[in-house]
Amino acid sequence: MDLLRTEFRDRRFDRLVFSGDATTMAFESEVAAAAARIGVGDDTLPPGLAVPGNHDLYTFGAVRRGAFDSAFRPWLEGERTNPNHTYPFAQRVGHAWLIGLNSARANLFPWDATGKVGAAQLERLRSLLAKLDPGPRIVVSHYPIFTRGRRPEPRWHRLIDWRATRDLAAACGVSLWLHGHKHAWYTLEPGPDLPFASIDVGSSTQENLWGYHEYEIDGWSLRGLRRTFDLKTSRFADASTFSMELPRP
Repeated sequence: MDLLRTEFRDRRFDRLVFSGDATTMAFESEVAAAAARIGVGDDTLPPGLAVPGNHDLYTFGAVRRGAFDSAFRPWLEGERTNPNHTYPFAQRVGHAWLIGLNSARANLFPWDATGKVGAAQLERLRSLLAKLDPGPRIVVSHYPIFTRGRRPEPRWHRLIDWRATRDLAAACGVSLWLHGHKHAWYTLEPGPDLPFASIDVGSSTQENLWGYHEYEIDGWSLRGLRRTFDLKTSRFADASTFSMELPRP
């Protein structure tokens, strides 16, 4: 994490984006330690936007205590339609909007890793997107709509209201869905089944998968650079590039 924070500082990003799973079991001490290691609240780093992963809301106690929202508070600032609800919220970055959407939840059974946005949050998302000025609208959420095969995840691992979420996001002019959850990164171009682009950043810390993405958006054209950790040199290095045209509303 020290090397990641050095990257964040030296490469002078406009915004840092975190799509969840800072922890394993969502203990309060674990969440606080993870936020500190990532650099949340560090004034020497760029500002950030964060949403929780399913492991960050792993238990009902973690949800009730609000450990993630407390530890990541500096990265949860933005425009809202309802101040009584943290999610969704929007941050303007240049000409684009980043929208933090919570798709994670606590589940009763250990084998249940499903997520859900929920009807109430979807309505808040509709209201929020309606008030934003023009520009690319980029949703940041933990769960994907589709896997790399353009299909929903398996039953006990998916976003269970993916259809309603996809359809509302498409109707409200979302251009890009940024997410995690799947540990190996991939991109999806817009198509009839998914009207907006989708990018899975993968894992930043899992051995042999560790890396992060650097995005540049010029108008509606996105260029991405993946930088991965090289164990031999103990440094991050450029690994691959990708590009796509973001659909206009």
